Amino acid sequence: MEKSNKTISDYTHVKPYNQTEPKTSQLSRMFDTISPQYDKFNDIMSWGFARFWRKKSLKQLAQFQPKKILDVAAGTGDMSINAVKLIGAEEIIGIDISEKMLNIAFEKTKKAGLNTKIRYEIQDVSNLPYQSESFDAVTIAFGIRNFEKLKESLEEIHRVLKNKSELLIVEMNEPEKKWLYKGYQLYTKIFVKFTSKLLSPDKRAYDYLTASMNAFASGKNLIEVLNFCGFETILYKKFTFGVCSMYLMRKKI
Repeated sequence: MEKSNKTISDYTHVKPYNQTEPKTSQLSRMFDTISPQYDKFNDIMSWGFARFWRKKSLKQLAQFQPKKILDVAAGTGDMSINAVKLIGAEEIIGIDISEKMLNIAFEKTKKAGLNTKIRYEIQDVSNLPYQSESFDAVTIAFGIRNFEKLKESLEEIHRVLKNKSELLIVEMNEPEKKWLYKGYQLYTKIFVKFTSKLLSPDKRAYDYLTASMNAFASGKNLIEVLNFCGFETILYKKFTFGVCSMYLMRKKI
């Protein structure tokens, strides 16, 4: 497991627009603004591997055959849709703080013919309305670094999960190898910045997405927080030279 000198507190100051307004409010506005371009930007940020990472991670979750899944930070719906296709989940609730992102997710889901199995709701993960122990699994793809209240959010996820059920997290992070790290920095500072200007007038949104990825703790540091919040590790796996990490965790009783 790699070592990191980042701590969880390092990312809390990273906000899209200002330091006074709550982060969740800013992110809701930001993702509403960039929702039409989000999928394109996600592909650019991940070198086109984001779709592959989601599917590889879901295949690890599939062995536990969860039937009812809560997809947190569902965004434009790719994780929810793939969870039905790859796992055979029977019911998925996808939640997000951005209404316009979820509107896109709904259209994708309807086109895939899965709107009877997947529904979307605007919810804040730090204050969930669902009953305790009501989900077989929780998934979070490229969204945990956007949580304003990380500890409270993980505690809520722990509450709504059934005992000994799984939490799957997929998140981008900085590459480990020095040569790749330097190359990725150049890629994000030059190509991603240039491309983001073409995709959306909201330059600060894409600056935030890059900065939050760089600031958020990964590997051992994140696992320590997950352990503290009541989860044990089933599998920790890195993809594509460490650019993305998968955390498959289980709720401890």
